Amino acid sequence: MSTERLHTADLDLLVVLDALLEEEHVGRAARRLGRTPSATSRALGRLRTQFDDELLVRTGHGMRPTARALSLQGPLRRWLLDADRLLQPGEDFEPSRAQRTFRVCTADYGALLVVEPFFHRIVRDYPAIDVDLRPFDGHSEPALEAGELDLLIGPRLRSAAGVIWGELFVDDFVCLVWREHPVRRLTLRRYVELPHVLVAPTGRPGSVVDDALARIGERRRVALRTPSFLSVPSALVGSQCVTTLPRRVAEPFAAQYPLRLLEAPLELPRFTMCYAWHEVHRADAGHRWFRTHLLP
Repeated sequence: MSTERLHTADLDLLVVLDALLEEEHVGRAARRLGRTPSATSRALGRLRTQFDDELLVRTGHGMRPTARALSLQGPLRRWLLDADRLLQPGEDFEPSRAQRTFRVCTADYGALLVVEPFFHRIVRDYPAIDVDLRPFDGHSEPALEAGELDLLIGPRLRSAAGVIWGELFVDDFVCLVWREHPVRRLTLRRYVELPHVLVAPTGRPGSVVDDALARIGERRRVALRTPSFLSVPSALVGSQCVTTLPRRVAEPFAAQYPLRLLEAPLELPRFTMCYAWHEVHRADAGHRWFRTHLLP
């Protein structure tokens, strides 16, 4: 579709033309538009030049539209109504009646702590609202901008233009072992000697633990690397392995499975879980409702 003529057209004149065709009188059209009759008359002159037609001609019974003007009247009215709807503010969002799917990218850590509590509420109260969880891969910001995702939950990434970040909570790290594990207190030496279970949601090598060990000249053996936090309990039960997890997920695991918490024998930084969404959703009432109800 070509829009070249729109670049040179004065679209404000089309509003004047609509009023003139409705009223068939310059004075009445001027009052309807809140203009002076002389300004409306000058606008009619420009319209005649633009359309190369008289559009309205004087007769013994007032002004009458030409054949060209009559052919324009219906399409012009529809165009103006569509433009008016286009410029209306976004509609209110009524979640109890709305049918919508929200797409969230997060590791299962974010799903366990943020999405699942929200999901239990919406299943009960909002039967037509669905959540589509996508795996966290560390490269999801472009999907936010493209509209393929509504929300990202995870550690803060390098921000792309238009991506808005907010903080959810701060967490720290703790170690987890099988309840029958012979170690009751972890020393640094014992910690690096034990086989480790490492959760790597993005699959990238290295971790906060490996970085901290490298700074003091130590290394560990990772016996199992997994993308899922949920696979950790079964890997630990009955084994001599240790894992280092965020406390907010390790504590529920220790309560639900035969596992025991131990303090880490080295200094590990606390971290902030964040959420991100794109500026394109700012005026979306449904998206605003989703952010408000999902996030703590």
